[in-house]
Amino acid sequence: MAVSSGQKESTTSIHLFMASLPTILCDLLQNAFTAANDIRIVGPVNDLQYLLDASNRDRIDVILLGSSPADNFNSAVSVLEALPDRHHNAKTIIFTQPFDYADAVPLFRAGAKGILSGQDLRFDLLCKSIRCVHDGQIWANNELIACLVSSLAGPKAMDITDFHGRSLLTSREQEVLCLLADGLSNCDLAVALKLSEHTIKNHLFRIYDKLGVSSRMEAVLYALTQRRSPRLPIATVQKPASNRITTLPDRNAQDGLSRLHG
Repeated sequence: MAVSSGQKESTTSIHLFMASLPTILCDLLQNAFTAANDIRIVGPVNDLQYLLDASNRDRIDVILLGSSPADNFNSAVSVLEALPDRHHNAKTIIFTQPFDYADAVPLFRAGAKGILSGQDLRFDLLCKSIRCVHDGQIWANNELIACLVSSLAGPKAMDITDFHGRSLLTSREQEVLCLLADGLSNCDLAVALKLSEHTIKNHLFRIYDKLGVSSRMEAVLYALTQRRSPRLPIATVQKPASNRITTLPDRNAQDGLSRLHG
């Protein structure tokens, strides 16, 4: 493991590894972290393959992992699930652009300890999130905490996964499918989930496409079959794991990347 130039090694420092971040952001952060006495960037910087290398047993305390809603966060979930075998003491913060808060639930289930949105990024806040997560706390803003609490109190999601354990549906689509299987109409779904019927129809079309079905009835039959057959060859049903929120730190920052060094 190498410490980035401009930083001195310290046994009390937090060793931070950055992976899958936009190149420009990664360069800015490398320079900015030289001013943080207790945070040390370790290299090779932004190298996901190095992070996942089974032979890599270097000390990494916190991982700042970039992710994108474009791939339904499946890549980030896969990385999170692989980390305990390689860096079991490391804690991961997901950095992403604006996304549906419901999609954060699988990230926390997979082991994320914090989530930062690009629109809320400010350097002092980033440093605080790293220190809090390193100390065993959970980092999330008010809206995300509310979503996580709601997900525990709301309808149970039907988590249908592929061979690799990746969710085929988003958290919201899982809720729609679960309620659909309970016999709710589009109007009822809209009321239950506080969405418009147009949005419900869009969710249904995406569900049909992902499950390879062509109608509401086929989707319902698929969902009911999943409930009764937990060992299907193509997908399996998993019970959602519970999440414990241990700390609610300061969170909402309105400044963007232009204030990174502010």
